[in-house]
Amino acid sequence: MCPRCRSLDWHEQRLAGTGSLYSYAVLHHPRSPRFDYPVLVALVDLDEGVRIVTNLVGIEPGAVRIGMRLSVEFEPTSDGGTVPVFRPDAHTAAPA
Repeated sequence: MCPRCRSLDWHEQRLAGTGSLYSYAVLHHPRSPRFDYPVLVALVDLDEGVRIVTNLVGIEPGAVRIGMRLSVEFEPTSDGGTVPVFRPDAHTAAPA
């Protein structure tokens, strides 16, 4: 749903798969065998203006910084699908 006008109309748009970290949380509980802990849950601002909830991978919790540049990759699910996750963008310097 559009947060501004509450419309349920939508269209598909290709995205670059890059963005910056808006916020994150380090999850320790409740434990599930499907995840490696700690889980880094993030709000990522995509470059196209969309904010999504996702997981961060390839980084330790102490190294995470708000505003850091991120790139998407896709991890397989147990049912044969994939989910988008984000890792630090190796081609972009992290913010100070």
